[in-house]
Amino acid sequence: MTALAAYHGLRGPEGLRGLDDLEVYLGAVESFRHHHGLYAFRTTSIGDAFTYPPFAALPIMPLTFVPYGLAAVLWTIICIACVIMIAVVGGKYVARKWPYCVLQDAAISSGLIFTAVAVSAPLASNLRFGQISILLSALVVADLLCLSRTRAAGVLVGIAAAIKLTPLIFIPFLWLAGRRQAAVVALATFTACTVATLAIMPRETEKFWLSVVFQGSTVHAFTSSGNISLDASLQRLGLHGHTHKVAWAILCLVVLAAALRRAALASRAGDQFAAVVIIGAASLVVSPISWTHHQIWLVLVAFAVVRWPEWRLFAHRGMAQVAWMAAVLSTMTLSVAEVRPLLAIAVATLVPFQRPADRERPAQLSPH
Repeated sequence: MTALAAYHGLRGPEGLRGLDDLEVYLGAVESFRHHHGLYAFRTTSIGDAFTYPPFAALPIMPLTFVPYGLAAVLWTIICIACVIMIAVVGGKYVARKWPYCVLQDAAISSGLIFTAVAVSAPLASNLRFGQISILLSALVVADLLCLSRTRAAGVLVGIAAAIKLTPLIFIPFLWLAGRRQAAVVALATFTACTVATLAIMPRETEKFWLSVVFQGSTVHAFTSSGNISLDASLQRLGLHGHTHKVAWAILCLVVLAAALRRAALASRAGDQFAAVVIIGAASLVVSPISWTHHQIWLVLVAFAVVRWPEWRLFAHRGMAQVAWMAAVLSTMTLSVAEVRPLLAIAVATLVPFQRPADRERPAQLSPH
């Protein structure tokens, strides 16, 4: 599926250029380079515009100096490299924490994570549209799972947040998890990147923070089933106006508070992987827009160990874990977008992920 999505993205429909979102990125940066403004560019198809902070233009800018076809190939290679990195890092972590023998080998764990992401709808969407979401996920995963014991912890989260605001949710998580130096570094990095763009791109920075940042609901097809955010879900249920705003604000606070608490507890107990996917799922719920390509976090959820009760339905708790993995991966691979908002909310607030201390104690089988 990865190769097929990449092929269709690069080829484009009916011979067109394809990679619609990459076209927006490159077109907007080209517009800025020619003094027309980063946010003045609109695609000729459906009029999409650049909606990210101006700092996001800086890492994209080198691609505007090569032909579009080459830029598209390079972008696709970068996306696939990010998947490999997530799989390798996640696989090593899962192998150390997994309670069952099948995934205690890092190579097997990495291979399964890569395969799961490769066949998932989120990656297909990333490659089809040339999206930046997989890069942001890779930055967060690398920071929280690789740099946690280094002085650089928090830097990559700060950079990711400067490119797109959604990863800001990981900063209060770091603070509540007791990793306060990393939280300060992340916030300082985000601030430094924002201030740097103010110096380099003053008009663009002013326009983003005073105008563009408030225009999220004007994005094309905001309430389509592909957008699994709580905001869009409530609108699809028929809530509008003041009732919608109140319900959205209250529910967002509940989800955010529950997710931050659960993730902080998981992190303090040593399960950074579960903590990352909990906050990742919460970001999909509270963000105004959570398209399919944002939902890589829900694919990774399949590899977080769940603390199952002694269900008679399963002869062994390992079977329950396999059932969980199958359910999650089916949801994230098949065309069942309507189920994904519920999965994101459940992961953020309810699913009892098993802590390492729990895994060290063998299950006490009932004699009955």
